Order: sequence, then structure tokens, then C-alpha cells
Amino acid sequence: MGMVLLAALTLALAVFALTQRRLLWGVIGVGAHSLALAGVYLFLAAPDVALTQAAVGFGLVTFIYLLALRRTGKLTVAAVETPHLLHQENERVAGLEWEILSRFGNQLHRDVEVMWVPRAEIPALLRAGDADIGAGALFPREGEALLLSRPILPTRIVTVRCGPGPVGAVAGDRGQDFLPPGSTLYEDHAALAHALRRGEVGGAVADLLHVRQWVLSGEVRPRETTDVEEAAFRLAVAPTEEDVLRALDAFLAELEETGELAQLVRRYMG
Repeated sequence: MGMVLLAALTLALAVFALTQRRLLWGVIGVGAHSLALAGVYLFLAAPDVALTQAAVGFGLVTFIYLLALRRTGKLTVAAVETPHLLHQENERVAGLEWEILSRFGNQLHRDVEVMWVPRAEIPALLRAGDADIGAGALFPREGEALLLSRPILPTRIVTVRCGPGPVGAVAGDRGQDFLPPGSTLYEDHAALAHALRRGEVGGAVADLLHVRQWVLSGEVRPRETTDVEEAAFRLAVAPTEEDVLRALDAFLAELEETGELAQLVRRYMG
């Protein structure tokens, strides 16, 4: 009777391991299956085989899988906090790009982990392999060797003028490429808006989404807005992750074809 129960348990654990969407639970299922299989060998009077199965199948193989999962079990996103696209909302992350990334992570069976960093640090993190994807109002600068996804949402780079004085931009942002001599760089858009409000700079080069947010919140009252360049929000991918880029582009294309991307844009962008 015990042999029958163990055999049934072994089969059930094999099915469990093969049907898990989360890689971690699949690895746990494989380890438990190996341990149950060792019990079957023990019942069959093969203690040496049972010991080998437990040591190699349950111990060594499971350990190797868990080590691999430390890297492949999650999708690390280096991001700039951006209203409507990717931002912290109480204890959770929300926004259009987060919705896309979380769905994409589910498709790859990988957990998505966001680390908030200044825009200027994202290319180095991607090139070093410390992050898989860059996100959050990410526009490539000239000379940045980044793999870029399909466009997610069209926008524009604009110059806003609120008064006399130098023009500012976020360090590492595309707007930096259009700054005249004597301009000032800031770590993020919040610092740039604060400088505009205090009169430290008389204008800024930024994307239309941030400018719209500044105006709606009353932080900035532009006197003049000038278009600089047509652009689009995209996701950046580490140079070593070409497979991830292909999968991401295919996923975005599917969202676009089914109309889900347009629905998400309406939901988050109003």
C-alpha cells in the first residue's frame, strides 16, 4: 500500500512541476519529485539507488536550479519614476509601462523587480547586466548603445519657457542633447520642476508628459512652449538580452494587434 501511495505521489509531483507558471514552484516540484522517487527506490529494496537519487536529484540538481533562478527567475527593471507610465503608488507599482512589464513577466514566468534610479544611471546598469530592462519616460540620447523596443506611446520633446534665464534638463535625458551653452542639469524631473518654480532656470527641455503633469499640478505656468522633436516612449533592453528584446517586441505587437495596448493607453493616460 505504501508503495502505491508513493508511486501516486511521484506522478502527482511530476504533473505539479510541469504545470507551474512560476519557475520557483516548478523547481520545488522537481525537488519534491526526486525525493518521492528516492522513496520508491527504497521500497524496491534499492537503498543505494535511493541514496543517490536523494543526493543528486533532490540535493544537487535542486540547488543548481535555485542558483539559476536567482538570475533568470526575475526581470530586473531600472526605472525613472514617471507619472502615468511607471510610479510608486503606496506599496505597489502602477502605470502603463508597469502593466505591460508585469504581463510580459508573467509570459516569461519571471518576477518583475523595479529599482528606482536616476535616468543617467540606466545605460550603465543595462550594459553591466545589473538590469534587464530600462523604463520610465526613456528616450535614447545620441551615442547610447541601447536596444530599444517598439514604440509604446508617441509624444514630443518640447522646450517650455516660464521666464528669463538659463534652460534646464534632466541629466541623461534626451532633452540634454538640445540644451544651449550655460544650461543646468538636474537629477530628475521633480528637481527640474522645482527649479522652474523657484526661478533658478527660466525654461526646460522635457517630454510632453512631464510638462503636462507640471501644468495640471500647478507647479509650472509656461509662457511659451516650442516643439523640439517627435519622440515615443519605449523600453530599453540590456545589450546582452537580445532574446528578451525579441520576445518583448512580439508581446507589444500582439497587444497592439488585439487592441489591448490602446485600451491600456486610454486607462492610464486618460
